[in-house]
Amino acid sequence: MGHPAFFGSHSMDRFAAMIIDGMRARGHQADLWTPAAVMCRLPARGGLRKWLGYIDQYILFPMLALWRLRKVDKDTLLVLADHALGIWMPLLRHRPHVVHCHDFIALRTLAGEFPEQGLSASGHTYQSLIRWGLLQGKAFIAVSNKTMRDLRRLHPCAPEAAWVVYNGMNYPFRRMGTTEALACLQRAGVPADPQGMLVHIGGNQWYKNREGVLALYLAYCRQCREPRALWMVGGDPTAQMREQGERAIALGGSVRFLTGLPTEAVQAAYSLAAVMLFPSLEEGFGWPIIEAMACGAPVLTTNRAPMTEIGGDQVQLLEPLASGDMDAWAQRGADVLAGMLAWPQARRAEVAARSIAWAGNFSAEKAIDQYESIYLTVLAAASVEDRVSVDA
Repeated sequence: MGHPAFFGSHSMDRFAAMIIDGMRARGHQADLWTPAAVMCRLPARGGLRKWLGYIDQYILFPMLALWRLRKVDKDTLLVLADHALGIWMPLLRHRPHVVHCHDFIALRTLAGEFPEQGLSASGHTYQSLIRWGLLQGKAFIAVSNKTMRDLRRLHPCAPEAAWVVYNGMNYPFRRMGTTEALACLQRAGVPADPQGMLVHIGGNQWYKNREGVLALYLAYCRQCREPRALWMVGGDPTAQMREQGERAIALGGSVRFLTGLPTEAVQAAYSLAAVMLFPSLEEGFGWPIIEAMACGAPVLTTNRAPMTEIGGDQVQLLEPLASGDMDAWAQRGADVLAGMLAWPQARRAEVAARSIAWAGNFSAEKAIDQYESIYLTVLAAASVEDRVSVDA
């Protein structure tokens, strides 16, 4: 069971498709159930369309799924592709099931772990329902040790049937040659400098620290005569972000805000990147870290789990941003960035080779193999429980 297509979570869509394709390739029957767009197709705007989508997800879909489950064998494994779909847990709890956990930032916000990040009344209710569903789960797969620690803290029953499986890349990221990368970006309508640029990839969620990225870039521009351009790939920029971009121009820099970039073009941007900036405050896994490394890009990220866990010894680390310390933090980050950009070519080549080798640990095949093993373990345990129940 996965997110509906109208949810717009392309990474989650690719994740669910990767599991389905992987299980079928291994000889298993696998089907993907997602909510259909019914109510949300009605003429509506903004918030109303979102609420109509909730009706599709949490009223119509459970009714249809419950009807379909009547014809599904009891020894079939049910999988939630994302714990954020925990509201559906009543459909799964009496059957063998596995819940994939990606990040618990929203539930940690609900628990008051980020006092400066509030939830709206509807958001509070929504996350409370997700947590209610989560607590009914018995078997879980977390994408990192950090996510596993969060799961055990938020799930008071501390589920024993829980495993860590690192995400496998659901796109074959590889390092492109300069000519190939430039041609790819040219086709995408975003010509690039062959000398490379700074790249950041992420949405506008507070924990992505995009304003911190721009503050770091401004500090770098102040100390560099000919600063490299910065590409901000992801969500539409806020007014404050655009203002920071304009300030960079006055300092001789350049900021490009890019949305909707095709995955192949993202791969090309990684391949040309002089440095990939990823100073997130929180993550569940941190996809861009391993994607950039697979393309040979040097990565500057936060000295905090799971970024340290995913990047290993191959990434450069920046201290976490503390409240009220933006300018000083940005200056220290600019010093580290300047040092990376001054690396001789031999070191850059060595870092690229080691990064690409490290990224090989996060293959889709390796992840699917582990999922299959866990799925079969959960099914076998459920079969034993059923036999014991019958004997009793």
